[in-house]
Amino acid sequence: MKTKFVHLGKTLKLFAVLAGITAGAAPAQAASTYLSGHINNVTFGSSSIMIMLDTGLPDNCAGSPCGWMVVPDSYKSMVAFVLGLWMRGDQAEVGVTVYTDGLVNGYCRVNQIDPAN
Repeated sequence: MKTKFVHLGKTLKLFAVLAGITAGAAPAQAASTYLSGHINNVTFGSSSIMIMLDTGLPDNCAGSPCGWMVVPDSYKSMVAFVLGLWMRGDQAEVGVTVYTDGLVNGYCRVNQIDPAN
């Protein structure tokens, strides 16, 4: 009978350790229309800025060339935010959640960028 309690005790300890490890892990934030990560590349087109996240693309943007997401030039505050972040070199430090409209004219179009607090 004592052997059963020893195995039960070891099992409970293992469960407690695994629960602690998984509870401390930062969850990836992703859904079909948004993704969290860090901006790891920027390029400039004739009328827009394009960004890449280190975590890839949201589901609704599958097929966007090379993982690029377009921030239209009409979204001036987002363009200014990305430019400022990139020029300061803070892109690796500031996490963002990028919300998208899906593929528009062949590229993933961004409709909101939410910096992490």
